Amino acid sequence: MLRAAVTVTTTGLALAVPLGSQALAALNPAVLKSLHLDSATQKKVQAYDRYRTREATQRERAGEALAFARKQLGKPYRWGADGPSGYDCSGLAMAAWRKAGVKIPRVTYSQYRHVKRKVRLGDLKPGDLIFFRGRSHVGIYVGDGRYLHAPHSGARVRIDKLSARRKRQFAGAVRPGAPAYKEWSPSVKELVEKIDRMSEEKRSDHKPPDKERTPQIPPPADTLPRSSDNLPDHSPGDDPATAGDLADRPPGGDAPPEETRPEPRPKYKAKPAPRKPRHVRHHSESWEKYAGPLDELTAPGHVPH
Repeated sequence: MLRAAVTVTTTGLALAVPLGSQALAALNPAVLKSLHLDSATQKKVQAYDRYRTREATQRERAGEALAFARKQLGKPYRWGADGPSGYDCSGLAMAAWRKAGVKIPRVTYSQYRHVKRKVRLGDLKPGDLIFFRGRSHVGIYVGDGRYLHAPHSGARVRIDKLSARRKRQFAGAVRPGAPAYKEWSPSVKELVEKIDRMSEEKRSDHKPPDKERTPQIPPPADTLPRSSDNLPDHSPGDDPATAGDLADRPPGGDAPPEETRPEPRPKYKAKPAPRKPRHVRHHSESWEKYAGPLDELTAPGHVPH
């Protein structure tokens, strides 16, 4: 049974996946080897991966088919026509899926027989073909309980709701481009998900370094400054420790260029101390430079008055 399932999915994969696409079925061989799986388990893992690849591809194509069908809204119903100016119900379904790269037969009965994936009413997904009245009429399911179709002569392509009457007329549904349904054991699914996580971690470990230089990585040699460029980024006047030196610098001394000279700092004049009387200044200011008191400076044997 496993071999038959693998053969079916392998054949379907060749039809569903376009050449050169990045398929999910290319599991990382290094990760597979590191898990040391036995031959039977590895085959199941690879078969399930091909199956889910077809499922993902089918969803993309269903979106393309629906996008094409929506563009036909408002065009008239014409029996036996498959576009571009008019359609009947099966002609619209065929043209939409043909645009998405999946070939299906022209008439409703053949469409239902040809597509292997059958779908129940409660499992409908966008893009599925839904049949009514003994499969004499077909529409394209768009989601939210609605379907797009070319109704009948005198009408135009439109979207209708799956009413109770339509549900009673339900005669089956199919999913073009999808593999035949198959149940997979939870252990196989979990193993494939584990391989996905390990593969992602492996890719993350081999990502190229960030272009922005980090502090631990020295800059390239060609970006290092030349000796002549090794100048401070700011004017000395910006430094409070050197501001006074610039203010006291005599005229004609070295000064920074005009364009880099800092703005003059505002000067504040200290309030002058109050002047003392002349007789006080004479005795205090004239002797303030000496360390000792006045009586120590008198001549020997002289007694101050």
